[in-house]
Amino acid sequence: MFRVLSIVIAARIVWFGLASEITFQDSSLQEGDTCTLADGLTRGSCRRDTNCISLKTIPQKDWKTCSLDKNSSIVCCIDTKPDGVQDVRGGFRYKSDQMCASFPEMPATGNHILNGIEADLEDFPYLGALALLDNYTSTVSYRCGANLISDRFMLTAAHCLFGKQAIHVRMGTLSLTDNPDEDAPVIIGVERVFFHRNYTRRPITRNDIALIKLNRTVVEDFLIPVCLYTEQNDPLPTVPLTIAGWGGNDSASLMSSSLMKASVTTYERDECNSLLAKKIVRLSNDQLCALGRSELNDGLRNDTCVGDSGGPLELSIGRRKYIVGLTSTGIVCGNEFPSIYTRISQFIDWIESIVWP
Repeated sequence: MFRVLSIVIAARIVWFGLASEITFQDSSLQEGDTCTLADGLTRGSCRRDTNCISLKTIPQKDWKTCSLDKNSSIVCCIDTKPDGVQDVRGGFRYKSDQMCASFPEMPATGNHILNGIEADLEDFPYLGALALLDNYTSTVSYRCGANLISDRFMLTAAHCLFGKQAIHVRMGTLSLTDNPDEDAPVIIGVERVFFHRNYTRRPITRNDIALIKLNRTVVEDFLIPVCLYTEQNDPLPTVPLTIAGWGGNDSASLMSSSLMKASVTTYERDECNSLLAKKIVRLSNDQLCALGRSELNDGLRNDTCVGDSGGPLELSIGRRKYIVGLTSTGIVCGNEFPSIYTRISQFIDWIESIVWP
């Protein structure tokens, strides 16, 4: 089932600069100093809270604050090389993290204050619209999103490609239609598609992930790969994430002519399974769920829908963006049931074996 954006702002967003909610403060330490995390054992360095990926999986009550800088907090963050996760030996845990550190920084954007609005051109420099040839109807149309993760590979949902042939990816533009007043889109052909070996459609979608090898190297400097989220713990429900796509506003809609974006948050797995149980559905280890929840109690939700499949569930850390999930499936667009996303952290070894062997 494909899934796009109903209108409403995500709830339960926590501002990371609220020092009153942070314990273990040591005001003698400044940005860049060595510190010890709240467990008293793990070594870290003092960094701005917005630039520490490990904090996205640690409850705020367990942060250790080094000092305060105006309205932001300098916190003890697990030691990393620039924007990459290290192992205990000081090296990169994954090739994906090493590559992430080598990518150019993303343009400065404000993706998280959203309620189902049009995206700006610099918001998703890694996202493209996937042109697909339907083998049954012999028609070509844009039906899914795909995410640039290297200079030659893009990541999407496997179900987007089932029974279809990937023709090209349209990048560098917000619109699915050509406009003489705007810069021409970058159209790149597809050389090969890699389905995950354990992808299944029925009775329940599993391992819904595929890689697309482009027929040329991406050399345009305004097309920037997104980093892969390699942490095994999902971002907390208090952390704002972003969804994006060209899909319709409900299950019967046509594709949107412009790229749309909205803010969502994850659900705890037990909470998600409790909701999905009403439809006799349960998350597997390769899935997570998220939904925008209204503070107005008006019944509206931020959500993905038809045509958004393969698009990102994105986490921003400073000037880096991480793809946490791929839009995969769900129950009904924009209702009480969270959408289900393919969990990127469970497929790092498979991705690396193809993209960076």
